[in-house]
Amino acid sequence: MRGARVISLILAAVALAGCSMKKLVPDTVSLADRCGAIMQTAMPFAQIELGDRTAHGLDVRTIITEVSGTRTDLPKDAAEDRDLAAECTFEDNVMTAFRWTKGGPLPPGAGDATPPAH
Repeated sequence: MRGARVISLILAAVALAGCSMKKLVPDTVSLADRCGAIMQTAMPFAQIELGDRTAHGLDVRTIITEVSGTRTDLPKDAAEDRDLAAECTFEDNVMTAFRWTKGGPLPPGAGDATPPAH
């Protein structure tokens, strides 16, 4: 009986500790949601409102997810495109590829106007 109380107290403590955690737990969100979180992390300077999130399987082990979003930190008439989209590839629930399919930050050096030195 005493052992059951100890186990109950331990389980209650673990449950309470879990309520205060703010980390992304892979088993509790979809792969498309994980792709959306990665998309937001890839542009930490932007405020992104996530839109459609879809996923489809290529085979038993490989899932492709597509996520769209809108940058809410830019005015509607901004020169930059407010619409974003990304694709993630997961193999056995591990992300193996990420790519922007619309918008996204420029690659390093892409906005540099100076010609390369010879």
